[in-house]
Amino acid sequence: MEYLDRSLDSRAEHGARIVVTDQARDALRCLSRVGGPQALVVAWPAGVAYLPVAQFSRSQFDVILGHIARCPVYADVRQLGAFADRHAVLDVAESVEWRERPPLRLRPAAYADTHRAAPQAELVTQ
Repeated sequence: MEYLDRSLDSRAEHGARIVVTDQARDALRCLSRVGGPQALVVAWPAGVAYLPVAQFSRSQFDVILGHIARCPVYADVRQLGAFADRHAVLDVAESVEWRERPPLRLRPAAYADTHRAAPQAELVTQ
C-alpha cells in the first residue's frame, strides 16, 4: 500500500496495489479513536467494507495486505490472484457527508490521475 499526499497522483500505476488518500487514512484514524480498531475487507476489485476488528472472522483465504491508521486491511488471496493486474485508490466518498461512519470507496487507480468522479461500478461503504 502507498499513501498519497493531499492530491492524487500517478504513483498507483508504479507498483502499489492500493493507494490510500490522506482523507481515507484520517477518517479511519477518527473512527478507530471512537469505535476501536477496524478491520477493512477489500472485495477486489469492487469495494471495501469495515467493521470492528473483534467482529471480523477471518477465513483461510484472507490475508493482510497492510495497515491503515493501525487498522488491518484484508483481502481474499483468490481475488488477489484473479485480479493481479488491478490497482485501486481507497478514498472517502466525497458526495456523502458523514459524522460517525465514513463512507469509503475503492476505485480503479486509473481514475487517480485525471478524474475525481466515481467510476460506474463502485461500492460505497457506510
